Amino acid sequence: MQDFKRTKLETSYNSQRTEDFSIINGPTGTIKQSDHKFDEQASEISEYQENKSSSLKQPLPIIQQDIEKSEYESQIVESLGDSYPGSEIKALIEQKKQRDHKPIYLNIMVVGQSGLGKSTFIDVILKKKFRTGQILRDSTLQIQEIQGQITANDFTLNIKFIDTPGFRHQYSLRSWLKLLCGHIRSQFNSYQQRQNLQYESKEKFQQLSQQDLDERVHVCFYFFSGPRIQTEDLQALKKISGLVNVIPILAKGDSYTKNEIIQLKQQFNDLINEYHIDLFKCQCNNNLNERSQFGSTPPYVIISSVEQFQVGNHLIYGRKFPWGICDIFNPQHSDLAILYKSLIGHYCLELIRLTDFLYNNQVQKEKQKMKMKQQNKTWLANLISYIFNL
Repeated sequence: MQDFKRTKLETSYNSQRTEDFSIINGPTGTIKQSDHKFDEQASEISEYQENKSSSLKQPLPIIQQDIEKSEYESQIVESLGDSYPGSEIKALIEQKKQRDHKPIYLNIMVVGQSGLGKSTFIDVILKKKFRTGQILRDSTLQIQEIQGQITANDFTLNIKFIDTPGFRHQYSLRSWLKLLCGHIRSQFNSYQQRQNLQYESKEKFQQLSQQDLDERVHVCFYFFSGPRIQTEDLQALKKISGLVNVIPILAKGDSYTKNEIIQLKQQFNDLINEYHIDLFKCQCNNNLNERSQFGSTPPYVIISSVEQFQVGNHLIYGRKFPWGICDIFNPQHSDLAILYKSLIGHYCLELIRLTDFLYNNQVQKEKQKMKMKQQNKTWLANLISYIFNL
């Protein structure tokens, strides 16, 4: 009885599976028909691939026709050219060139004792090199500024000479140094105020940062004379060299023989080293074609004169003596030409860079002074408060 029930259940289970399979895949005849259609499709695909491979082996026909670019197409090509790799580098290079063509400002202060030809030195440089016209002035009684400009190949050099009164006649050494150092510090303060002003807003920064004005004193030409180096000159050099780059000038070079000039230069350099006076290191990156005929430089020996003389086909600046004419720009007679070439061609940018150091050093010193004053005020206030609370 049990075997009969099991056989009946198995028969019903198998019939149910067959019905389920038919529902999913269709009747058995349908499966065969689908297999037949699949074979037909496969044969058609293989035939299509064979025809395609054979057609690829045949050479393609080339149609030759002259096509002219339209204006619209050319604009597209030009616009695409700007997006090629490297176009942004070219644009950056152009910006760098424009920035490199910014004008340079070089401010030169000329100081020393009265009667050494400082004003005449400024006049002849402006007349000879900057074509500003001859400026004949009386003895300088106060600080004066005289400007000159050279433009060449989209480059502009602005030079400002700061002529100062000499000490001894108008000023004592102490009051004279106070005048000079006060002017240098005031130029630092003006520069600092303008720097601080540009960071107040974006608009001011965009406006003021484009200006290349620089009123700071970049170099000081200190004039001295022989027959010996005076203590007053050493004291003045010690004081000034802490605020500005100093280049010493031996004035009235036509008053000495060549051997006397060499001895004076050597004596000056020995005293500078002995008193630890920090002067500007006049070192050229490139070798000058002309070397001083009067020993090492600095100091530079110069002759100041605005008188002109006709020598052959040339009009020269110089001084006339019974034995001949002294040409102040002739390297055989003075170091003036070498000084000018070195200043513009080699020292200019270095002087500006070192002025940044001197300026920042001065700003830090002022901050320290303000801090000490504030501490003293706080200490005094605490002391007074303590006394009244007793």
